[in-house]
Amino acid sequence: MTEYTDQITIAMEPRLLFEYLSDVENVSRYMPRVTAAHAIGDQAVEVHARPRLADGTEVDVTGTAWVRTNDPGRTLSWGSVGGRHNYRGTFDVDPHEDGGSRLYVRINSERADGDAVRAGLREALVKIKELAERG
Repeated sequence: MTEYTDQITIAMEPRLLFEYLSDVENVSRYMPRVTAAHAIGDQAVEVHARPRLADGTEVDVTGTAWVRTNDPGRTLSWGSVGGRHNYRGTFDVDPHEDGGSRLYVRINSERADGDAVRAGLREALVKIKELAERG
């Protein structure tokens, strides 16, 4: 399994950024291929996505994921239930010296296309920054 990491500074107070990220209904706003996400039970989430296959075609998929929050540490963890890539990740929200936040993301995946995973991470972080700072 390969680990991918990235980080970004966001001009939003850490508590507010963590609250935003912890609301699973917001996932489709910042995750590039997710079209909807809904809590379906204790730490369980139904996820609808439209991934692009290696040949460039897009397909609609629905799956189940788990989500856990650690509010004192401001860590949000998630992962797939079943699925082909044994996918899991974390967001860590830390205070930044300018009064905003430093958002760290870590993804672990068996997916072979590392460049696509890294590009997706960067796209998600930039989108989170845009949404958070726009208010």
